Amino acid sequence: MVFVSSILKFLRQQRDSRATRTLLHNMDDHMLKDIGLRRDQIDSLILEQREINRRKTQADARDRRNRRGSRPTPGGQGLAAQH
Repeated sequence: MVFVSSILKFLRQQRDSRATRTLLHNMDDHMLKDIGLRRDQIDSLILEQREINRRKTQADARDRRNRRGSRPTPGGQGLAAQH
């Protein structure tokens, strides 16, 4: 199930990237200048955002693994509490 959700998340991110790229390319140069972009920076911006999303996804997965590995044992302190 995790595999399917990962694929769906990837597809959503791809769709969002394409939509953002299209939106920015449809703006005139004056509008792009107003938001601090040049037309030649759009593709770099999209790639940078993908990299940020990739790193965030990796960090989230790492955090989930760490939380799973550090769950408290039933009864408080594990074997030490039983003796």
